Amino acid sequence: MRKKLFFSFVLSVFVAVPCFSQQKSDKARFRYHSINNIGLLEGQAGSAFALQTINGIQYQSWFAGIGVGLDYYRYRTIPLFFEARKEFGRSANTFFIYADAGMNFYWKRDKDAKQFPVEDRFKNGFYAETGIGYKIKLNAKINLLLNAGYSLKKITEQGSYYVAWDPIGWPGGVVSSPDIIRYDLNRLILKIGFEF
Repeated sequence: MRKKLFFSFVLSVFVAVPCFSQQKSDKARFRYHSINNIGLLEGQAGSAFALQTINGIQYQSWFAGIGVGLDYYRYRTIPLFFEARKEFGRSANTFFIYADAGMNFYWKRDKDAKQFPVEDRFKNGFYAETGIGYKIKLNAKINLLLNAGYSLKKITEQGSYYVAWDPIGWPGGVVSSPDIIRYDLNRLILKIGFEF
């Protein structure tokens, strides 16, 4: 049920935002943008890929939007976040800084390593990213974006251990009280994307 509500919310955002951002004239200051990124994450747990799509409104040099993605670093998650971005300069090619904050939602995979033999489950956690980038104007409607930054993904794993084994009973054993492992996954990220 939660997944259906989550995906319904994301779909409604992508349908509603373009409707509110239609320009009445070329002189309108508010512009709708869709940003689509592919990224490489690097940290202590190795390397992984990430995908993002961010949709929102730009007013002069400021951009604000809602993003969703896929994050394969250590555990597969779906980040849902708010992004704010500030551009510097008035030329077609400009530097910018950005910051994201939101939640990441665990998406189970069979190959995910489990730390607990009993009732192992994951809980969603905080997601954040910040960095700098450079926007290159390709034509009147498309920009190339190059980004570098720092990303944080938090997720919690909870479960129990067998502390004693009973060979007569099945499944046997005495189960420990629930234990919690909190993952604070710090990563560097390099992204390339297109802004429409």
